[in-house]
Amino acid sequence: MVKDAGPDDIAETAGTAAPESERFSITRMARLLKVSTSGYYQYVKRRATTMLTPRQQRRADLEVKIIEIHKDSKGTYGSPQVTAELRARGEVVNEKTVAKIMAAMGVEGISPRTFKVKTTVVDPQASFPADLIDRHFDQGRLDAVWLTDITPGESRA
Repeated sequence: MVKDAGPDDIAETAGTAAPESERFSITRMARLLKVSTSGYYQYVKRRATTMLTPRQQRRADLEVKIIEIHKDSKGTYGSPQVTAELRARGEVVNEKTVAKIMAAMGVEGISPRTFKVKTTVVDPQASFPADLIDRHFDQGRLDAVWLTDITPGESRA
């Protein structure tokens, strides 16, 4: 055992709850390892920036799974369907979280087409009533022309 280096066996310090940096001083360890203290702190800083926090790791995992599910659906699934698929795979996730991640990645589902009413197809052979006023609805006097609207929709009352 080197003088002033601390215990040889980690089992000797297992009963203490202090982290390694509190059990041994950084300057003492740097001197024994023949490295500079500034080099040690640069290493710690680099390591902290390259390591993901648990939250960042979870988000990265979700991003991969969301992209996979979106590709499997041929780009049609939005956040509700992706959330349902993630939950079916055993993930505990909120739809708002999935929507936020999808928006950040620029991934969006395809909205279904809106329903378009298909009216009667005009038969070119059919006979139509004659247009007696030739589409001129203002005849210059009251009660000369009466008309109505038979299209479905909201009432204007």
